Amino acid sequence: MTDLEKEEIGRRISALRKERGYTGEALAERLAVSPQAVSKWENAKCLPETAVLPELAEALNCSIDSLLCPKELLVLEAVYTDGQTGVSMTRLLNDLVCGSRLIFRVNPSLMGTPIESDRLKILTVKYETPEGIRFSYAVQNENLILDRKSEDYTGEKAFQIIGAYYGNEKEYSSCMQKLEHYEYFKWDRIEVNHENFPSNPASDDTEYLTLVYLNGEGIHVISCPENDAIYYGGRGTQLLLRDHSRCILDNVMRLSWTEGTENGRMECPWAGALYGALKYMGEAYTYEQIMGMSGACYRICFTDVWDYSCTDALVAYDYASPLSEAIGMTFRFVERLEKQERKAERQAIMKDIQNGLPVLAINLRVAPEWGIITGYTDSGSRFLCRTYFDKEVFDDLEQEECEGQEHRQADRRMVFEENGGYLYSDFWPFIIQHFGEKKDKPSPLHILKSSLATFVKSFRAEACRCYYQGKEAYRVWIAGLSKEEDFRPENDGENVARRLSVNDNMLCSLIDARYAASVWLQENLPLVPEACRESLIKIAENCRRISDMLSAFRNRVTLSSACEITYNMVNTFGVSTQELRREQISLLEKALALEEVSCGLAEEILEMN
Repeated sequence: MTDLEKEEIGRRISALRKERGYTGEALAERLAVSPQAVSKWENAKCLPETAVLPELAEALNCSIDSLLCPKELLVLEAVYTDGQTGVSMTRLLNDLVCGSRLIFRVNPSLMGTPIESDRLKILTVKYETPEGIRFSYAVQNENLILDRKSEDYTGEKAFQIIGAYYGNEKEYSSCMQKLEHYEYFKWDRIEVNHENFPSNPASDDTEYLTLVYLNGEGIHVISCPENDAIYYGGRGTQLLLRDHSRCILDNVMRLSWTEGTENGRMECPWAGALYGALKYMGEAYTYEQIMGMSGACYRICFTDVWDYSCTDALVAYDYASPLSEAIGMTFRFVERLEKQERKAERQAIMKDIQNGLPVLAINLRVAPEWGIITGYTDSGSRFLCRTYFDKEVFDDLEQEECEGQEHRQADRRMVFEENGGYLYSDFWPFIIQHFGEKKDKPSPLHILKSSLATFVKSFRAEACRCYYQGKEAYRVWIAGLSKEEDFRPENDGENVARRLSVNDNMLCSLIDARYAASVWLQENLPLVPEACRESLIKIAENCRRISDMLSAFRNRVTLSSACEITYNMVNTFGVSTQELRREQISLLEKALALEEVSCGLAEEILEMN
C-alpha cells in the first residue's frame, strides 16, 4: 500500500472520528488501544491491526471496505427522517459509493428500518470530497446524486432554509417560494395553516410543513403538523417545535372578590373569570358589561338547605347563552365527566391553551368556584390556574419576603416564576367552559333587549334542581330567615354559623349584581327611544337602590366591608337580637317590591320595541 493511500486512510479515520464526536482518547478507550495508536493511524504512521478493524468500523459507523479502500467521496453522515424520527444510513451509502460518485433512490422499501408515520420522508447527507465538506438531501422517491461536481450546500451561512414542503407522504408539494416570501416579514414563528400554505384539495388527512435547513451544526429536518407553529430559536439559527409538554399563557390577571371593577368588587366568580379570560384575549368588556349582557346582573337564587352553591351564576339558569350571542363567540360546556372521558377532555384543554385560549372551569382550587385554566405542565397532567382563592397564597409569599424569610418562600417563588406566576390546580373540575369560534354580534339595542328579556324570564322562573329563582328566591330566603329555631346557637351552633355565612354570601352577591345592573343600564340609556328611557332609568335606579340599602345594612352588621363572617356576627344574629334579621327581612321585602316594579317596566319596554 502506498504512502498516499495510507494518508487517505488516516485522513478518513480522523474525519469519521470527529464526525462521531470522539476524541482520540475516547476512541482509543472504546477500542482498548493506546491513544498513541490512534494518532499513528491518523498520521499515516501505520494501519490499524486486522483484529481491531471490525470494532473500529462499528465505532465509526462505516464498513471495513470503506475504510481501507478510500474513495474521493466520503459520506460523513446520512439520516433518513420524517422530521421526528431518524434512521442512520451512513454505512449503507458509503458502501454504495463508486469512486467519486453516489446515485441512490430514496425508496422507503430500501431503507431497512421503516419509519411508521404519514409525514414526508427525507434523506439528508453530509459528505466530503477533495473540494471540501458539503450537504445535500433528497425527498422520498427521488434520486440522491452526489459527486465532485455536485453544486450542493457548503453550510457557510449561519442559517439557511434549503427545502420546504407542505402535505404528507401521499401528497405534497414544494412551498419554498411561499416561505421565501414570508421571510421578508421577519416573523418570530411560522404559523402552519391552510391560509399560509395552501392545502391539496384531494387531501383529507393531516398535512405538515416540512423544512430542511442548515446551521453551524449541520443539516436538519423539522416537520410541523397543521394548526401548529415552528419557532425560531438560537438567535435565529435554529427551528423548534412548540414544547407540548408545557404551555403557559402569559399575564392572565389575578381574580379577587375585592378588586377589579368600577365597584372594586367582582362577587360573581363566573363573570369575573370571564372578564379575566376575555381581557387576556383582547376583548375589551368590563365586568359590569359581562354581568349586564348575560343577564346575571338580575340574578337571585336560593336553596332552603342554605348551600353556598346558590351564589354560582349558572347553577339554576342559563346566563351563558345570552352572553355568547352578545359577544359573538360560541361557548362549549363539558360537565361531570366520567374518569374514562378525562383523557380526551385533557387533550381539548391543552389544544385550547396551545392556541392561546384560556379555559374556564369550576372547582380548580380550595372550593367549587369558577376560575381560569391558564396553562399546563407535565404533558397536561397538571393544570395551572387563576382562582378567587389565590390571594392568600400570594399574600403569604409577600409577607415572608417582607419579614426577610426568603429561605421559607424561595422554592415556592421559583415554582411560581417558572409557571408564569400561577398556582397548580388541586382538583379535576366538574364543569368546564371552552371558548369557540367567533360569530356575528347583534346590535347593541338587540343585546339590551335580550338582557331585559332574561331579567323577566329569570325573575319568574320556576325552581330548578331545588334552587329557587327570582321572586321565589326572595320569598324562600325571607321564609328561611324567619325560622327562629334555625338561628339558636344553643340548638346547633355549627349550622347557625353556616346559615349566617351563606346569608352573607347571598347579600354580597345580590349587592354586586344589582350594582352591575345599574351601571350597565345607565350605560345603555342612549340606545332606547325617548318613550322607553324613563322606564329604563327607573329600573336602573331601583337596582342601585337595592344595592345601596343592602350594602349599608351589611356594612353595619359586619362592622367592615369584608365578606368573612365572624363569631361576633353569630352572636349578633342570635336569639337575643332578632331585630337585625327582621331588619334584613324588611329590606328583602322592599327589594322584592322594587324588583316586581322593574320587571313590569322591562316588559313594557320589550313590548314597545
